[in-house]
Amino acid sequence: MLHDPRAIGSIVSLETGLDFETSSRKDSDGCQIISLTPAGHNPAHTFGIDVEIGWRRLELSFVPGKFAGPLLQAMSEADDSGRAVFRAVLRDCESQGAKVSFKLNGTEQRYGEESIWDATWRRLSFQLSKGNLELGTEDGIPDFEIVQSWTTRFAAAVISLLPLEQHEAEELEGYPEGAVQKVEVNRYERDRRNRAAALAIHGSACLACGMDFGRTYGPHADGYIEVHHVVQVSQLGSNYVIDPKEDLVPLCPNCHAVAHRRNPPFTVDEIKGLLRLGTGDPSRVSEVG
Repeated sequence: MLHDPRAIGSIVSLETGLDFETSSRKDSDGCQIISLTPAGHNPAHTFGIDVEIGWRRLELSFVPGKFAGPLLQAMSEADDSGRAVFRAVLRDCESQGAKVSFKLNGTEQRYGEESIWDATWRRLSFQLSKGNLELGTEDGIPDFEIVQSWTTRFAAAVISLLPLEQHEAEELEGYPEGAVQKVEVNRYERDRRNRAAALAIHGSACLACGMDFGRTYGPHADGYIEVHHVVQVSQLGSNYVIDPKEDLVPLCPNCHAVAHRRNPPFTVDEIKGLLRLGTGDPSRVSEVG
């Protein structure tokens, strides 16, 4: 079964915040390989992601362009937040049975070692493989969802090390009290790396009510979800490093709005309790086991 590379690329682009172009080919064994490259950039100076789809297995590879030396150097200089996201996504992949290979300048390295950031990145070979998947079977999760999910995870790890675009600070004069806090929340929630990592780890369905926009509204809504910051901004220091697994969760707009109806915000478990009770009375959340 051949997969539509454009459909895969569309969802990965939406969930990671980086637009990808896609193509497809077969290897010598007849396995489909879907290639994703950042749209609007010269492939020789950037990178690609190859997704090889085999029988019950996936292999994903980071493919630097021929003249991607400056990009590799920029990736080696990722800030603390980017490095933390990189490690968090790959740890989550390994917890689900994936194998990660990270070779720097021809030498096998452990992606979590601090020493990799002190080296000059001249060559980078980075792969993720996952076997024992339900690919090619009639039961279980559809093949498309499996391929898309693992591609999003791998892309999120790569994107975490890419340099972020710089934006001017917003002018807050004349805004009501609390506007600074709202802008800070948006900064953390909308950071491309953080959002991509949160969705790679948690998926794009609402963690509170289970709402999945793609399944409810069809392919045009695939991957749409809001990302909620669990920790209050007032508790974040200037050097706070986001943990996408613990600090960020996907919520539908309804549950996200409910979360912020209280200060501190309702937790995911509390929102689940409100949904089960069907009362909207926060004082009764503790009645739900």
